[in-house]
Amino acid sequence: MPLLVDGNNLMHRLPAGSRDRRAVRDQALDLVRRQQATVTVVFDGPPPPGSPERENLGRVTILYAGRRSADDVIVGLVPPGSRAADWTVVTDDRELARRVRERGGRTRSLHSWLTRREGRRKASGSPGFEPRMSSRELAEWEAYFGSRGGDDQEP
Repeated sequence: MPLLVDGNNLMHRLPAGSRDRRAVRDQALDLVRRQQATVTVVFDGPPPPGSPERENLGRVTILYAGRRSADDVIVGLVPPGSRAADWTVVTDDRELARRVRERGGRTRSLHSWLTRREGRRKASGSPGFEPRMSSRELAEWEAYFGSRGGDDQEP
């Protein structure tokens, strides 16, 4: 089953230190090492200087939407008719998910996809994705570490 991944959407779900296109690319490459999947990651905007608009890495393809929106490119990649049900789009973008379902494709939330992948990684003992902290957890950490004083605080 081919997967289409909303690259910019996924990038913003990664841990703060790794929110870039390379990290998303690495996530896709890691996925195909563990599963028999074909993955296309679509990013908004042009490719980085010196990079092609389409990068084929075996079962992973990286696409840059250029002047079009990545959402439009993704919807256009889902084939019309009965074959659309064979395709899954991974995104948290509700409007994109609606458009894909209207076309007949399947959708999956990033949380669901990453959690499922994380469960597989834990079973195999390999390191994986760290989910973002909730706003409550972040506030607790800031309260705990922000009030301790010390040499590393800025003036």
